[in-house]
Amino acid sequence: MNKPVPGQETERLRALGLGALLIVLTTTVPYLTLINALFFAGIFLGGAVAAHHYIISCQVRLSYSEAFFFSFLSGAAGSVISVVISYVLLTTFNYRPGIEGLMLLVDWMQQMAPDQPELSRQFREILEAPVDLSLVDFLLSIVVTVFLYSPVAGLGGIFSVWRLKRQARRSE
Repeated sequence: MNKPVPGQETERLRALGLGALLIVLTTTVPYLTLINALFFAGIFLGGAVAAHHYIISCQVRLSYSEAFFFSFLSGAAGSVISVVISYVLLTTFNYRPGIEGLMLLVDWMQQMAPDQPELSRQFREILEAPVDLSLVDFLLSIVVTVFLYSPVAGLGGIFSVWRLKRQARRSE
């Protein structure tokens, strides 16, 4: 990636933080988690916003691979923070982020397929079952979410670069 000048380092961190914040919001805030039901759209958006903010605020050019890596870092940071917040919410308040959205999906499924009440009941029981997380579960959760969220956020960065290049060609 391009070597940032001293003022750009702050903007780079701000852009990474902005992308991570969007990822945390769309993975922990009730009903916002539904955004991620469509190919992790909130995570994709977090990576896209991070790259877009960095490119526009610092007026730098990023290649597709640089944008992917930059947004990948934002996705990694957001996923780790999200898991930590989820762990604290689960262990302290016995609250699982995203449970409302999943229950809403089960209700919709029940309305769409009223002839299968047993399946809806099983899903509801699974979602309402108590959860006990060990330290190993917590660490594994971090690894899995980083593995899933970071590449999706990286694709968001690629999309931002593609979109900005397309806009630049059109304005010439």
